[in-house]
Amino acid sequence: MNKLLKLTAPAILLLAIGGNALANDNNVNLPEGYFKLTTHFREGNNECLEGNQAKGSMNGAAFMDACQNVSGQLWKATPAGNGYFKLTTQFRESHGECLEGNQVKGSMNGAAFMDKCQNVSGQLWKATPTGNGYFKLTTQFRESHGECLEGNQVKGSMNGAAFMDKCQNVTGQLWKIKQ
Repeated sequence: MNKLLKLTAPAILLLAIGGNALANDNNVNLPEGYFKLTTHFREGNNECLEGNQAKGSMNGAAFMDACQNVSGQLWKATPAGNGYFKLTTQFRESHGECLEGNQVKGSMNGAAFMDKCQNVSGQLWKATPTGNGYFKLTTQFRESHGECLEGNQVKGSMNGAAFMDKCQNVTGQLWKIKQ
């Protein structure tokens, strides 16, 4: 469990200033270095978000899979300004690939996917706190459309792909850091 997300606001601020966390404008503090991401919906099944290679078997789609000690599940948030950050995995970082959130009815059927890191609004992520250490993930590209990243079950209708969907009060959109 990530104790950093459970600390009081003044303690978090002190830690962020001290360089132990990446703070954004929404007061969600993401750890420096690598971390795993899970959803409230899938954490009981021990599933984590994994970033696939751009030309991989799932066409680069990010997906939920059993939490493992693999570099594709180790995410890093890099500040991009104005409270936004880019998400890369240890696996694809050296290839210059970032997580991108596609539109719900887009060419990837709303799937979030790994693509060449670019200066595009679909790769600019924001974490909005929802309480109890959870947060919602939106992209600058889709936030005005009210779309959030959702983690599907491994054998679900989207074959485990994480996807952009209308922001709702559902556990698949409640993300949490898993260290």
